[in-house]
This record gives sequence, C-alpha cells and structure tokens, in this order.
Amino acid sequence: QDMTASILLLVCLAVPRYIAATVHTVIAGDTNDLITKLALVADHDVVLLPPGDYVFDLNYDPNIGGYRDGDLCNAMPTVSGPPWLDSDLLIRGTGSIRSDVKLVGATFENCNRNVVIENLSLYAVPIGPTDYVWSPVAEDGDSGTMLRNTYVQVPVIANLQSYYNYGSIFEALNMMSERIAVMYSTIETNPPVPSMGTNVGLTDGGGGVAVIKSTFAGFAMGLDLRLDCNAYYYKPWCQAGAGVGVDELNRDYKIYGNDLSQNTIGSDGDPAVINLLSPNTPKGQGYFVNTFIDLLRYNTSYDAPYLPIKIRVKNVKKAGETTIYRVPSAYPEPPPGFISASEPQYYQFDSTAKFGKKSNVFFKQSDIQSKFPGFSGSLTCMYHNGTTWTTVSHVVYGGWYKITFPKKSMKGLIAIFKN
Repeated sequence: QDMTASILLLVCLAVPRYIAATVHTVIAGDTNDLITKLALVADHDVVLLPPGDYVFDLNYDPNIGGYRDGDLCNAMPTVSGPPWLDSDLLIRGTGSIRSDVKLVGATFENCNRNVVIENLSLYAVPIGPTDYVWSPVAEDGDSGTMLRNTYVQVPVIANLQSYYNYGSIFEALNMMSERIAVMYSTIETNPPVPSMGTNVGLTDGGGGVAVIKSTFAGFAMGLDLRLDCNAYYYKPWCQAGAGVGVDELNRDYKIYGNDLSQNTIGSDGDPAVINLLSPNTPKGQGYFVNTFIDLLRYNTSYDAPYLPIKIRVKNVKKAGETTIYRVPSAYPEPPPGFISASEPQYYQFDSTAKFGKKSNVFFKQSDIQSKFPGFSGSLTCMYHNGTTWTTVSHVVYGGWYKITFPKKSMKGLIAIFKN
C-alpha cells in the first residue's frame, strides 16, 4: 500500500561564499544512467529518480565474483573515514506515489554516508543460477540510513543457503554499527505470510533505531531489537538503580505508531526494558522539549548527536514522539535570490503527538550562525507548501531564533539561509 508522507518546508537563510549542491536527475528507467549519476555524487548532493522500472542485472553469479550493478553504494565515490560521518546524500523518487519508482535487484550496502532514501520502492529478488538474495539495506559504516515513505519487498526465505547476508537468518534491513530510521514505510515479504519462512524485518546492531508509523509484515520477527540485558556489550540502561540510562535508552530507541501485527513475533525485547521507553511529547501544555537527537546521524553505539533546537509546546491532546533530522541536501532548492549554507540547515520535523495549538520552535543562534562564516544581517524564514515559498516571521529571543511552526501537526521541513 502506498503511503505518501506530506513534505512541508520552512527555511531561513544566511550569506557569503556558499556552494550549492548538485541535483542529479536520472533518465527514467535507465539503470546505467543511475549508476553513472551515483558515480558523480558529492557531499550534500541529490539524486532524483523519475517514475519508471529500474531493473538491475538478475544473472549475477556470486560464485564468479565481481560487483553486481545493483550494488548502488559500490557505484558511489569512495568515502574514506572520518569525515565520512558528515557525508550526506538524498535519493528521492519524483513520482506522485512511491510505487511510481521501482528498483528491482538494487541494494544499499555499506554506503558510508548519511543517506535518506525517499518515495520509492525496493524489490529484492533471487539472482543468478544459485538464486541468491541480498538484503536491500545492509549497513556498517558508523553513519545513518533513513527510509522515508519507502516500500521494501523481499522474498520468503525458507532455505538459509539461498541468500547472502551477514547473519544466520535473512534480514530485510541489516544494521550493524549504524543508525537506522524507518518512517511512513512498509517492509514486507512476498507473500506476507510469516509461517512460510525465517525472515526478519529489521536487525538492530546497537547503533540506534527509530521506526515511526511504519508496517512490517510477513516476517518470523518484525523487529529484532537489542532491548534486553543479556547481550555481551555495554548498555547503560541495564545498570542497577532507578532511572539509570533511561535517557540513553530513549535516545537510541524510538518505536511509535507502527503495525507489527502481521508477523509471527512483532518485536522482541525484555518487557522491563521496553517499559522504560516513553514518548518525548507528553499530554499537557506550556512546557519545553529541550533536547532532540538528529534521527539520521550516528555518533556512538550509545549516543546520538543533539540538534540546536528546542520546542515550546502550547498544548498536546495526545502524547507522542516528536522527531527531527537534518536533511542531507538543500532540496527543494531555495527560491531565486537565496542561498543555502554549504552544510544545509534544513530540518525535517515529524510527530505522532496530537497538538491542540501551534508550537514555537527555537534554533540556537550561535550554532546557526556558525554554519554561515562571516554572517551578518537578518535571516529570512520561509515555508514551502509543496510547490511555492511563503515568508514566515521570526524574532531573536534570548540567543535563539524563535518561530511559530506553520502547522499544528508539527510535520514539515524547516531550514536556514539569507538573501
């Protein structure tokens, strides 16, 4: 089922020598052109995929070796380590719904980038004479992967020898030292009958997991999470004492508003640990949410970078989780006369809470100004309704840029520039 997530945008801009990212538009349905465009990507670039079927080589024999043309990360320039943590890429389908763009036999394996994959469909299929199946997403790069409004389909795996993966079971999303976020997406087997195979929807490698308003269906286990105290590695929330490590737990795990009912086991974990999870936007009014992690980016296995943002909630009728991440690219592009910082200050907001009134958003002035060397003058704030820009007023308030979020739902994109 296609699920189109509304993309709204609010932007504020600032001045001197800033470099615009490149927008690479692929020829519709042309896998060779997609590979060519990926070979050109630099930090903060955008790859746009028009509607079409992108079918990669399905005759690859892993026993012979070499690279599959569907290994999209291999097509990208090599990013050697740190500063790979700050290498960003946006890959977006341009169709009206995510099923307009179908990538068949494509995988994202060890991209070593912060990647947002949005508004498209990924189909894993048996490949070559041995019918191997690769996980559509398998990452171990100390960075972050975001699937937003994405459909992922994998075959039912009953024979454990008929696929390539890092573990002993087939995982649609295999995450190791990597942060993963799945939002407004569907991940399922074909057919979505959990009793037929041994598939797992998502395996948590301990780098941080957010699954928001998404569906996992047809798996023996939908989410294989490390929400227990039995594993070998350090977990601060497993220490003795009330409240120890609870902040770290809620920073690393955000599992809200999902449908996991169509799996043999929806999600695993120790109930005592799961009960420590709590949404960051409780029912109430007149309070601040002062800390937000960047949902896309990885820091350590028990940490995540904080954003220079806080929110004053005026009224919440139903508790929920409010999330933010810095978008990899200045896209949609700024209107004429405005320029993005070289590190785009675009922020995507989402929330599962139900708000009674519009909230105030505060951006830390010193952090924002540091992204614009030689900054002087005032900021211009704008809101993007999907097609056009409109100005949104702001004030400087005690070292913060303060705006009123345009939508009561707290769902939309906010960024920062100058004309």
